[in-house]
Amino acid sequence: MSIRPALLIHVALLSSGLLSACATSRQIVVDYPKTDTSPLAPLKGQSSVSADDYYVQIVSEFAFKGDNALKTGCSDIGASYESGDLSAALLFNIQNEPLKLKRETSGFLYQATTGKCNFKLETKKVNLTPWLRLDSAKDTQVEYSFLTSNSQEANLSQLVGDINAASSLMALTGVGTGIAVMGQLAGSWVEASAAQPAVNKPSTSAKYSSETHNLPASVVLGSDGGHLNQSRLEVYEVVDGGMKAWVSETKLLGELRVYPELQPSLLLKAVIDGVPDAHDLSLDELLRLPIQTSAGEIPLRQLIDQVDQAEKPNLQPDWQQYGEVEKQCRRLKLVLKGLGFNKFDRNAVLYYFLSKSADWKNFNISAQKAMTDAIRPRVLEQYRSKDFAGCLASEDYAAMQSMQLPVNSLEDWENLSSNRQKKEGAISSVQSVGRQLVTALSHPDKEEISRQLYPQLATEKGGSGTVLLQNHLGNFGLESLLQLPAIPDEGTIISAAQLATVIAGLNVDSFTCVRPALEQGKPLANIGITLFVGKPGSPREKGGALEFELAQGKINRLAFQHPSYRDFEQTIADYPDLGGCRIEADFINKLH
Repeated sequence: MSIRPALLIHVALLSSGLLSACATSRQIVVDYPKTDTSPLAPLKGQSSVSADDYYVQIVSEFAFKGDNALKTGCSDIGASYESGDLSAALLFNIQNEPLKLKRETSGFLYQATTGKCNFKLETKKVNLTPWLRLDSAKDTQVEYSFLTSNSQEANLSQLVGDINAASSLMALTGVGTGIAVMGQLAGSWVEASAAQPAVNKPSTSAKYSSETHNLPASVVLGSDGGHLNQSRLEVYEVVDGGMKAWVSETKLLGELRVYPELQPSLLLKAVIDGVPDAHDLSLDELLRLPIQTSAGEIPLRQLIDQVDQAEKPNLQPDWQQYGEVEKQCRRLKLVLKGLGFNKFDRNAVLYYFLSKSADWKNFNISAQKAMTDAIRPRVLEQYRSKDFAGCLASEDYAAMQSMQLPVNSLEDWENLSSNRQKKEGAISSVQSVGRQLVTALSHPDKEEISRQLYPQLATEKGGSGTVLLQNHLGNFGLESLLQLPAIPDEGTIISAAQLATVIAGLNVDSFTCVRPALEQGKPLANIGITLFVGKPGSPREKGGALEFELAQGKINRLAFQHPSYRDFEQTIADYPDLGGCRIEADFINKLH
């Protein structure tokens, strides 16, 4: 045995006095606490720990490590047990000044008379505190007192019973445990505690010894994240053989541990060692969850309703009014934080509150939907501007994302905007040239068509004012219009004047707006398409598509295409409004 417990034990033997002269007596002593320190580990998937990550509950638990007297044999068991002449108790005093939390409870009770088997040891696991958010738990102070007496007047059994009855309010378990001890509702806990039965302290004439010490803080936070402390108090059993004190036998009876338990959420589907999962829930479901208060379990909605009217959020605002929704979101956030919810539970409730707002859904638009042309860039920027900054900060969005909730962070929006700008850049270059091409082709005068086309056309082989013309539209008399015997499959290079002749001969009625060609759903930056129909009597009255290709800003290839080529019709059906160019179904029907 170490020197320190030996000294304690001998002091206890001398101070408690001798029991009967020849009888065996038993008593216990408690060694000074030992502290085990461990780092406060981040949740799985997180790189660091913040003061808003966990809930902490400080627990006391006795681990029995001694011999069982009943197994080693007893001759005086049963009726010979009388009211304890010798008794010992360990009591806890817990305080958290910022939360106005004060309570007492017992760690164990020991009673014994003379005889080997005439003793009683009562131990149990005790929740010393309710679940507290990490940043609040760090202010919790735990003090313990070890009391011993060989006088019936001390009646430590009654003292322990009174203390446990008065503290039963705090013996909490279940969803939402202890949240209501926080913030604005702390006063109700103080009042409820004051209404508990009075604790009858030992009389001043009672003979008992008392030793009181503070335990190290269970939670310590710092710039490195912090650490947790577990306190261990070894409890020794002393068996005295009577007048011969030197035959006293000391054995380790057990160990009382005071340690913090951690929980990342009290409301959500938690993942072991990880961030809680908040997807596939609803606001109504969360508001129905029971929260433990001094008045018993009440739904979260009712708890929120107890907040002062001036601060209480409206959970049914006008969802079409962005400013009002943002204001009520802010109120709800402050109330949830005041009630002690951590960032996971708090932001889960806020997410499902906001999910009823169209502005919230627009702000959290998916990347795929943000790229559709039905939503123009200016509309997308309007979506981004309503970011609920009056309620949510970047860390709130990060917490929501970590819980598998589909939200857009600032980084997500930067990527969305960048990708959309790239797409718009590809579209705009094709559309700009395409608009000039359609303008030229739509002119009623053939000479003017030629004049406007010349600066737009260029091929490496033919030079300025020339273009490679291809025909995939079928036999509509293109050779006759060009006065050529045949046109090879790869096409033929013609001049701007020849192209003007072709367009005039086709007798085109109208062109559509210009769209970029798509490849695997992405717009091509160098190929555009416009559809056309002919006037009555046109060699191609039902029309077709005219595809153009760019090289160094000039049109180097033109192709008459059948609507099935590149699957134009399906592309238009899938993307009816591409780059602001919308082609209606009745125009497509004319191509048939």
